[in-house]
Amino acid sequence: MNIIKQIKDKYSSIFDFEDDFTIGNYKFNLYARYKQENAKCFISPATKIYSYTNNEHIFLKDDANSDIDFEELKKFFMYVYKDFIKVDSNHMSSTITVIYIASKIDDITERQIKKFKFDKSYCFGFKGFVKGKLIVFDPSTNKAYENKLALGDAKKMGFFA
Repeated sequence: MNIIKQIKDKYSSIFDFEDDFTIGNYKFNLYARYKQENAKCFISPATKIYSYTNNEHIFLKDDANSDIDFEELKKFFMYVYKDFIKVDSNHMSSTITVIYIASKIDDITERQIKKFKFDKSYCFGFKGFVKGKLIVFDPSTNKAYENKLALGDAKKMGFFA
């Protein structure tokens, strides 16, 4: 079964999807967006004491014929952090998840995936923060490799062995 179809079927009630998504110079097969708004009200919803939003962005790239360029991947995360995520007074957190479908993951690449880290804040955390997750799936071995923050996410998604 197609991985993109599985993701859409499983998360269609939670995420908004866009196929063949382009952001800057980067092209992805699928983009998914989730936004959660929370508020504490006093007596009526019109009198908010405070509110905050949590966002999740998933970018899926099916590029099984090429190797992963980690420098380019870091540049992409920085681009999303600086230019794509809209920070307002209610922003609390955003999670960027990149699911990369690649083949023939060697030991060096596996170590780079596990060590990959992206964690940034806006105004020392007062305007929120961004965390980056990386999941690389090898269809030839049906195995998923994740960085520390994404550990267990591939299994939760249910389409990786």
